[in-house]
Amino acid sequence: MKAVEISDTRLVTIIDKDEPKIEQPDDVIVKIKSVSICGTDVHTFQNEHPFVKPPVVVGHECGGEVVECGSSVSSITVGDRVAIDPVFGCGTCRACKSGRANACADVKCRGVHVEGAMQEYFRIRECDVHKLPESVVDLELGAVVEPMAIGAQACWRGNVSQDQVVLVFGAGPIGVAVMLNAHCLGARSIVIDMKEDRLQRARDFGALAAFSATDPDLKAKVLDLTDGEGPHVTCDAVGHPRIFEQCIDLVAPAGHVVLLGMDGQPNNVTELQIFKKEMSVVGSRMNSNMFPTILERVAAGQMKLENMVSHRFPIDQATDAFTMAVEQPEGFLKAMVTF
Repeated sequence: MKAVEISDTRLVTIIDKDEPKIEQPDDVIVKIKSVSICGTDVHTFQNEHPFVKPPVVVGHECGGEVVECGSSVSSITVGDRVAIDPVFGCGTCRACKSGRANACADVKCRGVHVEGAMQEYFRIRECDVHKLPESVVDLELGAVVEPMAIGAQACWRGNVSQDQVVLVFGAGPIGVAVMLNAHCLGARSIVIDMKEDRLQRARDFGALAAFSATDPDLKAKVLDLTDGEGPHVTCDAVGHPRIFEQCIDLVAPAGHVVLLGMDGQPNNVTELQIFKKEMSVVGSRMNSNMFPTILERVAAGQMKLENMVSHRFPIDQATDAFTMAVEQPEGFLKAMVTF
């Protein structure tokens, strides 16, 4: 079978490998239909990821059709159209037992810590396979359930609820996913980004407002839209010390600050700032069992998966897909490789 391997810096190779076989009773073999490209994949493509180094088969945002099931599999049958949750933990630690494998000290994500799904057939555990609603006619859209689940996780961590205002820094795929999930919960959103095409997309998707990050009156405009108190929730979907500082500065008293971006640089936030507002500052990593939530919202007509995809490429044009994900031309949101 064919697989897409990042074999060197910015070099994508189509390789042949053996098809996976059922090994455990709960194994499921999925014929992959599509894999969308994440920022993590881009860092690997550029050889900039801290611990994922080529050669490697990447891909953790994926969907396809079940072609074989192990002897104990009961919730999934051959022919089911599915999305795949790539996150799994050790299964025995406190985080895993509480249903939060994403916080496991030994957490793994397929396509990052272990082999990914950018191949024609993929072996996965039954518990990680989720049936798509009948309303999802386009099977390729199964690949974008995962980034939507990241947005749902961020909203859960931020305790987003009806009639709140959520401020999202970053209108890339993850920022958009946060915004769309917030809307499903009855909240309104303000979106901040550097690129006008992304700001316009946020407006088209129903944002209350969308402002340039370089707007000198940004704080005044945000406060004006929130009765002078600030948003109930602020979210950094970029990962930059200055944005974290803005999230702390702008959030309303007793509000939530959600950190989705990763940077690691020092920032100028003080304990006093957090103390005075009695705010909650939380991290949000990958997702913890959010696939059912996303699929319920899709089935109810609250969420359109097609909003997440801007470009599709067949497998033999995978290099073009990764290159576009790096360059991010106007109108780009997410690239998908299709089989």
